[in-house]
Amino acid sequence: MITVNDICRLLEDFAPLSYQETYDNAGLILGLRDVDVTGVLICLDVTEAVIDEAIDLKFNMIVSHHPLIFKGIKSITGKNHIENCLVKAIKNDIAIYAGHTNVDSVRHGVNGKMAEKLGLQNCRILVPGAASGNIDGKEYGLGMVGDLPSAESEKAFLNRVKNTFCCERLRYSEPTGKLICKVAVCGGSGSEFIEQAKAAGADVFLTGEARYHDFFTKGQNILMIDAGHYETEQFTKEVFLDLISKKFPTFAVRISGSEKNPVYYL
Repeated sequence: MITVNDICRLLEDFAPLSYQETYDNAGLILGLRDVDVTGVLICLDVTEAVIDEAIDLKFNMIVSHHPLIFKGIKSITGKNHIENCLVKAIKNDIAIYAGHTNVDSVRHGVNGKMAEKLGLQNCRILVPGAASGNIDGKEYGLGMVGDLPSAESEKAFLNRVKNTFCCERLRYSEPTGKLICKVAVCGGSGSEFIEQAKAAGADVFLTGEARYHDFFTKGQNILMIDAGHYETEQFTKEVFLDLISKKFPTFAVRISGSEKNPVYYL
């Protein structure tokens, strides 16, 4: 049988916990490592609906991108969303694992998947991690920069992003009038890396969250696109699915069907 620890080891061989940011809480959030796994449900965020789905499927492990527990908890009494999820998961013996900024940081993680979806070539990490971006011989860091196969207009690229990431809408800075050749990406909240994108020679910087003032201060001489946090990280679920299903091809693993973008647009 495959155990919780087997899944943890697989995920951490791919994205070591040492790669996570200091503020993060990646890893096994809840559960015992020696328990046999009946199935893994994959999501971005652990919600009660996701836990209910795991219960219906008789799966006893959830792998998420965002950690359910991010800050210290002094009691579990069901007084908020996090505690309700924990109570339900504990009652149903469901283990919960999070691969967060460590998965952001590996070459074929969140940002590598974004680059793949956009068809970028000659990709490299935008912001290398500590120790020159290398731990145990593995390159890591945040963001990705690469080249489009052929140059295209800003409007064409905006439409490419909207279609690729199924965006209801895009927020972007004033167009520069330049052709888009080199693209920098950082899934989720990554507007702090726009200067590194400029330094890398990128014509556009695509992220999931940008602050208002960034659009007319940092967002000069580069097209900055805010495509949405969920939208830019949604394909992380494919990363987890491919990783687990390739290692354990006969094992029950699937992406949550109950999860949806928590942000609505009018």
